[in-house]
Amino acid sequence: MAITLLRAYQGFPAGQIVELTNELETALIAQNIATAAVIANTTTGAYTSYAYSGVAAIAAGASSVVITNPLVTANTKVWAVVAQATADGTLLRVERVVTAAGSFTIYGTANATATTLIDWAVLPAIGYTPAQ
Repeated sequence: MAITLLRAYQGFPAGQIVELTNELETALIAQNIATAAVIANTTTGAYTSYAYSGVAAIAAGASSVVITNPLVTANTKVWAVVAQATADGTLLRVERVVTAAGSFTIYGTANATATTLIDWAVLPAIGYTPAQ
């Protein structure tokens, strides 16, 4: 889910669409600080998310989008996929996702000719035990 803030909250301005934990989003809606957003993120370009999954929008003319997320480290695995059947004639799929401390960048196959929605998810850390 995502919410639209009705007033400023934690450094975010009123009117901004943000993604937080489900519990916090539910609490903010109950307190009339926010309303549920129809689609998580239809505004193109970089944005901040505090959730484990969401929707990013790559703008026409661009081939990538940056999501700031404090849950992400340079070693985090992030899964992403184009989220609409007839999104664009050139940006057909996600080429790669590059993580860094506190953010990740989703790269498409080409510059989009129309706004293209991308579903993404931060994958849980999976333990690695080397063979003995």
